[in-house]
Amino acid sequence: MAVSFINSCTPSSKSYEGYIYNHQKKPLENIKVCEQNKNNCTYTNDKGFFQLRKDKNSIGDLLVFNRESTIDTIKTVWSQHGEKINFSFIEGKNDTLFIDFK
Repeated sequence: MAVSFINSCTPSSKSYEGYIYNHQKKPLENIKVCEQNKNNCTYTNDKGFFQLRKDKNSIGDLLVFNRESTIDTIKTVWSQHGEKINFSFIEGKNDTLFIDFK
């Protein structure tokens, strides 16, 4: 399985949202997306889009499932080499996860 994502950032949000596609840029429907360590999940629609309500006081990683098996973890907050903090899949950013099933 190969995974990549495109991101932009803003920390103030009420939800996680974005798209999940395969590497041929076709939307993946019924992919389960859950906030890690919480009972908070949703599924992608026929356009591959998901929107998941979040606690306004915290930001967590997202787990991506296909048929109840975890296929990826999305880091929603990250930095590289101590540079500025970046945010992924935070409200209004339309980030995209590309997944290849092998």
